[in-house]
Amino acid sequence: MPAMILNTGEVWEPAQEQVIKWKSLYQAIDVDAELNAMVGWLDANPKKRKTSRGIATFCNSWLKRAQDKGGSGMTKRKDGNPTRDMSSLDDITHDFNNCPNWRAFCLKKYGQYYSNGQRYTA
Repeated sequence: MPAMILNTGEVWEPAQEQVIKWKSLYQAIDVDAELNAMVGWLDANPKKRKTSRGIATFCNSWLKRAQDKGGSGMTKRKDGNPTRDMSSLDDITHDFNNCPNWRAFCLKKYGQYYSNGQRYTA
């Protein structure tokens, strides 16, 4: 569990039951990632740290805003559906050659793509 610093300097961690509840309420987002983002925000903004009474409300409000925006790392496509931005980790773990959209993109833009040592052309 991420430890959040309160305005008194004390550390607060959400109960596991609360995190489970947030995950069921806010299914379009990565609650764990958002909690980590809150830790970073509270560390960077010591004058805006929350009280022991207000920290749960802060977390819930943050998660609701993230959900309303379409989720963590989400952008809105032109068709209105959310899509997750790819990270550098995706670049090294995703097999782009097995993605029909990527192959079509390469064929259209470059006239070719390579897969398993073979060259394919339009």
